[in-house]
Amino acid sequence: MKRSVVLGILGGVASGKSEVTRRLEARGAHVIHADKIGHEVLREKEIRDRLVQHFGSDILSQKTGEIDRARMAQLVFGNDTIATENRRFLEGVVHPRIRTLIAERLDSIQQTIAPNERPQIVVLDVPLLIESGWNKRCDRILFVDTDEEIRLKRAMARGWTTNEFRDREAAQLPLDQKRQIATDTIDNNGPIASLDQRIDQFINTLTNP
Repeated sequence: MKRSVVLGILGGVASGKSEVTRRLEARGAHVIHADKIGHEVLREKEIRDRLVQHFGSDILSQKTGEIDRARMAQLVFGNDTIATENRRFLEGVVHPRIRTLIAERLDSIQQTIAPNERPQIVVLDVPLLIESGWNKRCDRILFVDTDEEIRLKRAMARGWTTNEFRDREAAQLPLDQKRQIATDTIDNNGPIASLDQRIDQFINTLTNP
């Protein structure tokens, strides 16, 4: 059976990776959302219990009893030693389970591709694509290139402070390294209409090599 084209997305914080992913999905791409899978994993009793045992019950929402992701973010993002240790513990608990679910869904989607069909695009929407090793399952990696000034403005519109933006950026690989790893680049500094045009051009290069 003809296999699909697995595409990874890279970029800086608030670069528009999710916007690019949504537009690819609207054009028929299958998207495996690691964040959504992560939400599912955090709701699993075994995972939740391990995190509460380590971090305490303060990480639970008083309304739902589930993990409060905003509270967890406060504990794991930062450059200090405690935040680093917290992040490593969290990743050690949730990442193996997330990896299993992503792999299962990726394999399932690829099995649906028929021999007479054009290659189907499957987007791995994984925040830490390189750090978690998912780039090894990708045929192409797209870097969403957006100026820092624009990214910071978008982050602040989400309610982040400048320090929170810097902390999240510092927790990831440097942008230059991401650019070097990527096989393709798409500019996201202009209007949406320009982005749509670039996405259409990029899709053509994937499905009509």
